Amino acid sequence: MRHKLYWLMLIVLIAGLIMSSCSDGGETAEKESPVHLESIEGSEFQRVVLTQKAAERLDIQTTPVQEDSVARKRLVGGKVLASPPSAGGEIVLATGQEAGTASTVANPGKVWVLISLNASDLSKVDRGQPVRILPFGDDGEDDDMEEGGLFAEPDEGDNDDDNGDDNGDSALLYALEDPGQSVEAGQLVRVELPLMSNGPAHKVVPYSAVLYGLHGETWVYTNPEPLVYIRYPVTVDYIDGDQAVLLDGPPAGMAVVTVGSAELFGAESGVGGGH
Repeated sequence: MRHKLYWLMLIVLIAGLIMSSCSDGGETAEKESPVHLESIEGSEFQRVVLTQKAAERLDIQTTPVQEDSVARKRLVGGKVLASPPSAGGEIVLATGQEAGTASTVANPGKVWVLISLNASDLSKVDRGQPVRILPFGDDGEDDDMEEGGLFAEPDEGDNDDDNGDDNGDSALLYALEDPGQSVEAGQLVRVELPLMSNGPAHKVVPYSAVLYGLHGETWVYTNPEPLVYIRYPVTVDYIDGDQAVLLDGPPAGMAVVTVGSAELFGAESGVGGGH
């Protein structure tokens, strides 16, 4: 009887130790949760709080919001000419060719690019600056050869006067020196026009920081304090290369996430996500 009682007490002691161990393990696991969410009063967003190890594992990277006077640009269509328009407005593509017919450039040392704009758009162009020429591919997409494009200078004298037509459109003419085999007379091209910069400074963030929602919403994740990340709505004005120019967004100097935003969105929403 005493022997059985000894074993019964031993079994109870072992069971208690196991239960205690399981309980401690559960509390430890809870304490070591890599991410937890905190509600923000009056906001639909939540604070995403990571552990140091979680932030390192996700390789979270940030950069401060910049505020600069951005040189704005606009992409328009243009046409390559072998000769500038005559005084009467006649367009010559190449010797012996009719207007509208593509041919090899008559003067391989120089060609012109003609752009037609309405008076309102014309007034926004910084006419003293060079433009970038970007040819179309055969399928309407960018050609690999245009990696950086070609640059054309304003044609002296031709851009000082607005040669308008009956529809109120005006033309700008740019000279392209030594185009090589990149363009042909009659070819339609895209032209990146510099616009007058007379507005206030804009907030600028890396394009990689911008997240897009299913209905066109745009956000970035701010990093107001170590290991804390909060989704912030932004209004994108336009994209310039790998930079996003904002009409509205976090204050200048605020850190925004450039790597790991998709993972933070997934943790906050519980459904994963990405750009």
